[in-house]
Amino acid sequence: MELKLFEALNMEYVYHYTSAEGLKGILESKSLWATNAAYLNDFREIEEGINKIKLLKSSLKKYAETKLEEIYAKHKNLPLAVAQKAMQNEKVHLANYFLQFLWDIIEKNPLDEIYTTSFTTEKDSLNHWLTYGSEQTSYCIKFNKDRLHTDEYYRQRKFLSGYDDVDYQPTEKMLHTLIEEYFLPEVLRYILDPKVSGKELDKKCAIATIEIFNEVIFKVASIKNKAFEYEKEYRFTLFNPGVVALNDNEKIDYFDFIDSSHIGFLESKFETGQFFPLKYRTLKSGIIAPYRVVPFPKDSIEEIIIGPSENNDLAAKGLKSLLSSLDYVVKVSSTETSFRRV
Repeated sequence: MELKLFEALNMEYVYHYTSAEGLKGILESKSLWATNAAYLNDFREIEEGINKIKLLKSSLKKYAETKLEEIYAKHKNLPLAVAQKAMQNEKVHLANYFLQFLWDIIEKNPLDEIYTTSFTTEKDSLNHWLTYGSEQTSYCIKFNKDRLHTDEYYRQRKFLSGYDDVDYQPTEKMLHTLIEEYFLPEVLRYILDPKVSGKELDKKCAIATIEIFNEVIFKVASIKNKAFEYEKEYRFTLFNPGVVALNDNEKIDYFDFIDSSHIGFLESKFETGQFFPLKYRTLKSGIIAPYRVVPFPKDSIEEIIIGPSENNDLAAKGLKSLLSSLDYVVKVSSTETSFRRV
């Protein structure tokens, strides 16, 4: 009993608010829509994230150089002062070259294949009922985050994915972590390995660079203006890496470029070869927006909350009937807010 209670307390839940028509479509298709990030309600999202990163360029370069010295000292088991002198005789400066290359691809690479689905950590929130609910009855879907598809599921289908809390006040620390924990140690390891040189060194460092670039993309996709902080958004991001062309390498599919020997790729049933087909919908503004269809496991939905409604009993009856017809085992409840439209 105590173990089950502990597990329940440690489960993480996220919530998705939608209209009656939206809920019906989600349940019947067992999928959510990941909208192209350029069409989100905060039109500056991706651009703002990139601009914030570019503003940190000078401070991050200085930070990377300092950390490079520390990592090198640790690798050689030397005092920092001794390591700084020893570095002058090594090819360690190449790590800074690849850091510069990282900035180049951030500035030049078009980020037009980023798709996101928004959740929130706020259950039964009046702010969300007012913002995302309809004038009639609206619904809040409770997802068990641990039961949603993992990164492996998407990689097997040649996409990259990420789940992140939205960052409304991005700091240097966010990028410091990426550079210190992922980028510099890996590049330095290759450079200091006497068995790795020439084209092999170039290829390994290029792969490290594109991987850290992908991490930056997911961080960029989770940055939002502080004015939206009340949303407490949790975001799923789907990214199609496409082809890459680094240094003197020809353009090649991302999953052919990296070491994909451990990934059991699946064949797509769609003619286009895409597991998450690209479709289009019309926004309230009349703009046509691209999105990708992203399936979810049926058991990831644990509860559906009916929002403020004049016909709550009828809404519950209709929803339970729909759930039964689709073989969902889901709790149906009603909002505890006292809001009503007058």
